[in-house]
Amino acid sequence: MPEHTFRVNGAQVTVDVDSDVRLLWVLRDILGVTGPKYGCGINVCKACTSHLNGRAFNPCAVPVRDLGPGDEVTTIEGLAATAGADLHPMQQAWLDHDVVQCGYCQPGQIMAAVDLVRRVAAEGREITDADLDGIRNICRCGTYARIREAIRAAAASGG
Repeated sequence: MPEHTFRVNGAQVTVDVDSDVRLLWVLRDILGVTGPKYGCGINVCKACTSHLNGRAFNPCAVPVRDLGPGDEVTTIEGLAATAGADLHPMQQAWLDHDVVQCGYCQPGQIMAAVDLVRRVAAEGREITDADLDGIRNICRCGTYARIREAIRAAAASGG
């Protein structure tokens, strides 16, 4: 089998796996990184949302062959390190606003929210309802109101 080298949460990794294996399975089954959750496996629910080179993406839809040595995958496990803190401001906002109910979708929700806040801040504007409506991550418990509050709070705090 071919070897694939890329970075995960700051560490260079090399895996020996078929090129068409989806990155979600590489992360979870080979590397033991379980923050990205398996929900649908077809890029719909977004429970696996992580970051690739600083932008939100869904590893269930990306074959490992699409990554190279310069690519950086950040999962919820590595998010706090990107802020140089014990918790990323978005994770703290999640706690402050008591967002989690069952918690299954929350890693993906947080990763999508961080990407949104970064993009909006780079545009020099504040989060709008339309921006929040654009987050397509599914929460079966329906904590969307608290999710929106947490995102707004994190954005206001610079997170």
